[in-house]
Amino acid sequence: VKIYDVNKYTNPLYLRLEVKDKPGVLSSITKQLAKFKISVKRLIQIPDHKKKTASIVIITHTSNELNSKKCIKSFKENINVIKQPVLIRLF
Repeated sequence: VKIYDVNKYTNPLYLRLEVKDKPGVLSSITKQLAKFKISVKRLIQIPDHKKKTASIVIITHTSNELNSKKCIKSFKENINVIKQPVLIRLF
């Protein structure tokens, strides 16, 4: 029997972020993904002009679970991210 190590697990991700709608925010998000070696497969940005916010939905290529956790933690610390990031592992 092998011990299951969740940090070695890999899978694509669905990420949804609610952010402030201002220049440079999307760039900072993609730089964080690159820093943790998470590659974007698809990205949609949906602005809400009344609230001056935007929803960013990202589908990633297969990525490492440990890197995913670190990246989500960095998003939580980002002052431009308004709400708790949503992460769903895709299979």
